[in-house]
Amino acid sequence: MDLQNLHNFFYSGNFIPHGHCYLWNSELVSLHILSDALISLSYYSIPITLVYFIRQRKDIPFQNIFLLFGAFIISCGTTHIMEVWTLWHPNYWLYTALTLIPLVPKALALPSPAQLETTNQALMMEIIERKRVELELCQYKEHLEEIVQTRTIQLESANAQLRSANQELNDFAYVVSHDLKAPLRGITSLSEWLLADYGEEFDEEGKKMVNLMISRVQRLHQLIDDILKYSRVGRAKVEKKDVNLNEVVSELIEVLNIPENIKVEIPNQLPTIKCDKTRIEQLFQNLISNAIKFIDKPEGLIKISCVDEGKYYKFSVADNGIGIESQHFEKIFQLFQKLTSLQDSDSTGVGLALVKKIVELHDGKVWVESEIGVGSNFVFTIKK
Repeated sequence: MDLQNLHNFFYSGNFIPHGHCYLWNSELVSLHILSDALISLSYYSIPITLVYFIRQRKDIPFQNIFLLFGAFIISCGTTHIMEVWTLWHPNYWLYTALTLIPLVPKALALPSPAQLETTNQALMMEIIERKRVELELCQYKEHLEEIVQTRTIQLESANAQLRSANQELNDFAYVVSHDLKAPLRGITSLSEWLLADYGEEFDEEGKKMVNLMISRVQRLHQLIDDILKYSRVGRAKVEKKDVNLNEVVSELIEVLNIPENIKVEIPNQLPTIKCDKTRIEQLFQNLISNAIKFIDKPEGLIKISCVDEGKYYKFSVADNGIGIESQHFEKIFQLFQKLTSLQDSDSTGVGLALVKKIVELHDGKVWVESEIGVGSNFVFTIKK
């Protein structure tokens, strides 16, 4: 029985020759024969070359491997000979056996079920890990959205408070500029009338007191103006445009009515910078006025210069005035801060604070270099 099964397995009587697939078309059959014959010759040439090579190079180790490889190539070429043979003889079992020979290494290279199971488990673990990471990312995203929403609400609330504060400041500025100045103007006018109408009846002390009152009212008027300027600097929008500082400084020198004993020097040309013209005019006016105020020498000198520092312009307004002690270098830029040694009727303590605020609005810094009895040099930078 077993021999019969073996005979039936190898018996090809139930099959037809391969030529029937080509309908015995002579051109197709010839092409098939020619192509398979050439392929077989190509395969057979390889082991011949290998045999010749190992005969010439007897020093090569493992020559048997070359012979085995040659036998494998011969079996591959034989399959194409069998392609020609099966055109007329349906012995496909032999062809199949020869065809399986080159497939055996590939079959052996296939992973085992255990390896496939291990790989599958690793993939499952990777999928689980990816899902865990995706879940964490979704949670982080939701948490971040909550934070952003909370911060947005807080910013909206802060903006509303700022708008309210700005409105209150505007209202305060209106009150200061109208309701407070009106009584001051009335006091000034009344004092001047007293001097004009009853000046002859006042003694020297009385006239001195009335003039002192007028002076104090004027000082309070100036303080109100300076406070308004300081409050507007931070609230008004900065409108930057190209400004020629040579023109700005020249116009200020003419307007400020500088005393004849004080000379203003500009050693080099000042640049044209992108800035808010009104604020820059305030800045230079305050620094030049400050220098004029505290020059105590018969021949005063104010020097305005500029150096290109790459990303910034560094300006300096230097004078040969009375100078400032080093422990007061920071204090003088604070609002309403005046040095005891520099008290005078015209100073309000706002000018240098305004200078600092304007410089910071232009992304710069300001500081002072000074020596008592020699003079002061106010230095500031403006970003290009």
